[in-house]
Amino acid sequence: MKAFLGLILSFLSFVVCAQGHGINVLSSGVEVKGGRHILKMQVWNCSNHELEVPLVFLPWGGDSLGLVLYPAGKIRDTPLKEEYPIADFPPVRVKIKANGHVEGDVELEPRFGDLSRYDTSDGLLVFWSYDMSLITGGSSAFKAGVVPLGKTKLVVTGPKAGCH
Repeated sequence: MKAFLGLILSFLSFVVCAQGHGINVLSSGVEVKGGRHILKMQVWNCSNHELEVPLVFLPWGGDSLGLVLYPAGKIRDTPLKEEYPIADFPPVRVKIKANGHVEGDVELEPRFGDLSRYDTSDGLLVFWSYDMSLITGGSSAFKAGVVPLGKTKLVVTGPKAGCH
């Protein structure tokens, strides 16, 4: 338990929220579809102008999203080993309307192997971090969060729900 609390504290001390850039990044949970575990991500443009971002810089493009899967609770253990699959992303640019958002999926199996043994364990946590400077430019500014694997689907609704 001490190791888990230490991991949480070090993770939270690492998180720096980028204020004033008009961007917010959220996870709406982990969804299980056809036996595959998918981390649902959203990027919100809280500014009054449209943004155009290369697909590879979004959390679901390339390897821009930092991930740690940590078994906690009854199955407490060391973090799952991550593998890095090679994927080519086309040079596509994604438009995010002013005060709007885009959503994308991050499949967890290619990076962490078979996760089906954790579906009923109530104990696998997905820690994520994203450097928002990939969108805003400038110095690194991290946004991060943690969601349980496959247990909740957080709903963010409304035209500006992801903007504070």
